[in-house]
Amino acid sequence: MLAITATAVGLQAQAQEELIRPLSDWNYEDIYESGGIRADRLMDAEVFGDNEKEIGSVENVLITRDNKIAAIIAQVGGLWDIGDTHVLVPWEEVELHDDGVMIPVTEDNADEYGLFASDEYITEQELSQTQQVEDDLDAGPGIWKLTDLLDDYATVGEATGYGYIDNMLFSRDGEVQAVIVESDTDYGAGTYAYPFYGYGYGWAPGYPAYSLQYDEDEVGEIEPFDYERYEGLLE
Repeated sequence: MLAITATAVGLQAQAQEELIRPLSDWNYEDIYESGGIRADRLMDAEVFGDNEKEIGSVENVLITRDNKIAAIIAQVGGLWDIGDTHVLVPWEEVELHDDGVMIPVTEDNADEYGLFASDEYITEQELSQTQQVEDDLDAGPGIWKLTDLLDDYATVGEATGYGYIDNMLFSRDGEVQAVIVESDTDYGAGTYAYPFYGYGYGWAPGYPAYSLQYDEDEVGEIEPFDYERYEGLLE
């Protein structure tokens, strides 16, 4: 049984290695050309209701194990009689506009978009010691929060410190395009975009650092990322 388990683990590791894209084959041109959504623009973006009036702001983004946006968490209400509340809106119900996002949430149907209306996205945990929504919620199976990754340390090689996760890029359909890393001064203190592999590749929610899956000599071969060439929504 032990031999079988070791073989299975070895095959899984081999399969993962085969999926790692060599940085020599990685360039930004496709990303520049297609454009998409910057995480720092989506987070805190203004939220509008069906009547096109502002009703709140985006608080967090939920992402699936296969690196696609599943839903957003927004704080809405304000002038509503129910006051401020957090809602969870599936990504397919979110409309992107230049000045923010539009969601089909109203004062009358807000309870249908409650954070715990479905355990597909979020499971409730002990809330007594926390107040911020990012800390109050555990993502459901296979779901992770954007705030789980942003501002984490980034490592290369054998857990060598490289920088920190500054941003993420998503396609217009919500698929992760790249993870943006601000490198440490030892590596030139620049902004670089790397392929994102996520779960099973040296990272899971709660880890203190994200492994880029590349060695030190490899990360020095790519050019800094130019935001000016990236046509982003929500600009």
